[in-house]
Amino acid sequence: MSGIVEKALLFAKECHAGDNSGHDFEHILRVMANAEKILAEEPLADAEAVRVAVALHDVDDYKLGSDGARARSFLSEIGVQEDFAKKVLDIVSSIGFSKSGSHPNFQMIEQAIVSDADKLDAVGAIGVCRTVMYSAATKRPLFNEQIFPDENLTPEQYQNKNRATNHAINHFFDKLLKLKGAMQTKVGKMEAEKRHLFMIAFLREFFDEVRADEWQEYLDKFLKQTA
Repeated sequence: MSGIVEKALLFAKECHAGDNSGHDFEHILRVMANAEKILAEEPLADAEAVRVAVALHDVDDYKLGSDGARARSFLSEIGVQEDFAKKVLDIVSSIGFSKSGSHPNFQMIEQAIVSDADKLDAVGAIGVCRTVMYSAATKRPLFNEQIFPDENLTPEQYQNKNRATNHAINHFFDKLLKLKGAMQTKVGKMEAEKRHLFMIAFLREFFDEVRADEWQEYLDKFLKQTA
């Protein structure tokens, strides 16, 4: 691991310290592990740019109270070359569901790798746990049987959605169940398929336990529409 990557990880660890919303430093480490798996199958990618972008991809997230310029300031302070800094910032600024939606159109393979690595940590068992963590941290209800998801949200609408009137289960329909279709790399697609099936099984069990037959039907309809 290069010195730049090590410095970026240390900086990220400081930025994410104390987070309890699922955007902690453990998230960064899991995304890094995902990225390494994808990099192994993408030999033409700039691995160092990918690793630095992974380390910095959430430091400017509004949920961490950022001023929006942490990544840029950090890269400037450690004196990396301007073209490398620009590449990393272009990667970081382009990923995220609220920016790229469920059908990304990336210009660089590095963007696709970081995007897939990050999105994989939002699905499957980890995705379920992080959804519950974020909901608890933001006092979002777990479930409201009367409030069904808003359909066909644009990325902008998703970003601006009032989370105070939403609930955790809706988040699966707003975002998580759409991530399988957003994957851009072979490794990302294969892993997302497995994790996607886990979330479906979780939701079916959840709706069974709370006796929400209408939601079972809604899930069936949603899956057919997004297949």
